[in-house]
Amino acid sequence: MIEILPAPPHVAAFHFSGQLDGDDYDRCIAYIEARLAEYRRIGLYVDMSGFTGMTAKALGKDLRYGLGKFGEYDRFARGAVITEKNWLGKVSEFAGKFFPGTEIRTFTPGDQQTALQWAADISPQDDA
Repeated sequence: MIEILPAPPHVAAFHFSGQLDGDDYDRCIAYIEARLAEYRRIGLYVDMSGFTGMTAKALGKDLRYGLGKFGEYDRFARGAVITEKNWLGKVSEFAGKFFPGTEIRTFTPGDQQTALQWAADISPQDDA
């Protein structure tokens, strides 16, 4: 399940819980694309507390979207990931090494406000 969270307008903020399906992923991408239509660079905030996985359809959409954004990764200035799963934090930070111009940092549950502030602390109209 996906919940869109309140955040500054240049930040796409979500809470993922349970298993994400294709419809959840479509909502997420539509919201991200709306932010990108308004701002050159955005921050991402994803609270994955209670996240258990993705359906095959959602995973396929995620891969297609990621490949489709090749060359535009610098538009995602920062990604804050909240997780209680140590392995998920390590995977998120490792994946960040493949996205030039994007900082990815993990936070623990309870640090939501700090994580959101960090994700928002960017210049949304500046080039990377």
